[in-house]
Amino acid sequence: MAERHGGPVLELGAGQGRVAAYLARRGAEVWALEPSAAMRRRGEVATRGLPVHWVAGDMRAFELGRRFPLVLAPFNALMHLYTLSDQDAALACVVRHLEAGGVFAFDLYNPLLIRADGALRLEGRYGAAEVYYRQEQEPAAQRLRTHYLLDETNPNGGLRRSHRTLDQRYFTRYEVERWLRAAGLSGRLAGGFQGEPFDADRPVMVWTARRVS
Repeated sequence: MAERHGGPVLELGAGQGRVAAYLARRGAEVWALEPSAAMRRRGEVATRGLPVHWVAGDMRAFELGRRFPLVLAPFNALMHLYTLSDQDAALACVVRHLEAGGVFAFDLYNPLLIRADGALRLEGRYGAAEVYYRQEQEPAAQRLRTHYLLDETNPNGGLRRSHRTLDQRYFTRYEVERWLRAAGLSGRLAGGFQGEPFDADRPVMVWTARRVS
C-alpha cells in the first residue's frame, strides 16, 4: 500500500516500530505516532538511521500540521478506542490528516470468531518461553479481556510465570461501515491482507477507507 499510495505514511499506535521499520527499510518515510514513552524509546532504537519520525501522541487528539496519502492503524490498534467519543475523535483526527483521495487502512478482529469461553490456550512458543491466554467477553459492552500468562524457563530448569491483561473493544461489520461513512470515508472490507473476500470464517476484517473529498 505504501508503494501504491506513496509517502509519507502515518502510523497510529506504532508501538516498538515493527511496521515502521519494515516500511522505512523499503524506502517509505514514516511518521510514527505512539503514546507510550517506553515503546517510543524501543522504536527509536529499532528504526535508528531510517526515515522514521517518532511523535508522542494519542490517536484521539493529535495535530501534525500536514496531510498524508496513507494512514495505517495495524494490529487492532483501534480496539483501544473504548467509547463512541474516543472513536469519533480518533476518526476526525485521521480525516484531518488525510489528503483528498487518501486512504486509511486498519485491521480488526472478526467478532464472529471470538472464543471467550475462559479456556486456557497456547498462543505460541518463543525459545524458552511459552505464552498462554484465556479470554472473557462482555457482549453488552462489546468488550474483550485477554489474560496472558508468560512462562519462562531458566537454564537451571526453574519456571517463572508473569501475567498481563489486555482490554479491547470489538466492532461489528456494519458498525464500522456506518462509522466510516459518517466521517466522509468510503470503506471497503476484505477478509485478509491480500484482499481476500470477507466471510464469517475469516479471522480478521481488513478495511481500506478513502477520503472522498
